[in-house]
Amino acid sequence: MAGWIPYVKSRLESIQKLTQLCRGRLSDKELAEFLHRRITEHIRESGLLLDSLLNYFQVITPIKKKDTVNILIEEVLKNNQAQLKEREVKLFKKLEKDLPEIIIPEEPLRFVLKSILQYGVTSTPPHEALGLLTRSFFLQEPPPEQALHGKGGQYVEITLLFTGGKKPVGPLKAGTGSNGLDLLLRMVNEIVRRNRGVMKLQGDEKEAKLSISLQFPVERRRAFSHPNDN
Repeated sequence: MAGWIPYVKSRLESIQKLTQLCRGRLSDKELAEFLHRRITEHIRESGLLLDSLLNYFQVITPIKKKDTVNILIEEVLKNNQAQLKEREVKLFKKLEKDLPEIIIPEEPLRFVLKSILQYGVTSTPPHEALGLLTRSFFLQEPPPEQALHGKGGQYVEITLLFTGGKKPVGPLKAGTGSNGLDLLLRMVNEIVRRNRGVMKLQGDEKEAKLSISLQFPVERRRAFSHPNDN
């Protein structure tokens, strides 16, 4: 039924235009104005009712969320295209299709993805490369960092790889590091940890390769969103 609402609204708009055209063709101007006002009023009321019905159907008919991780990654990459182009950083990505939903909400995940990408772009010298990978995998037992959260299961991993770094990134420990990038990573790590995720940083000083890995448990409940959530 909701699919008919836009069609009905378009018909009402056509009637509104036709009324406007016929307005000047009646010889009785007073009657013409009266009819125009009444028809316009009824069309406006009908339009409001249809909008309310459409919103109602959207609320009671949520959409099953799908591939949120990759969608947000593409969004973040699009918003950082100018910086990538300015620094002439080459981007490679390999995103697993139809990733399951993970337990971290969208806004915290968006902040995490935006922050690690900014870290990677800023840390990568011009003309070097940066890569993004996603994958799902199973663990019989949870990682040691998540041992308190229950059993193992399916996880999603997001990995940022970049070359050209001058030094490997060490473990994230409270109180270490003093520059803005170190502070940014500590904030990201805190958000990841609060959402039952694990953040790992690894570096190869000889090959000047760095990586940031994020692992989150898959949401076991069915995840839904509403059309107006975004």
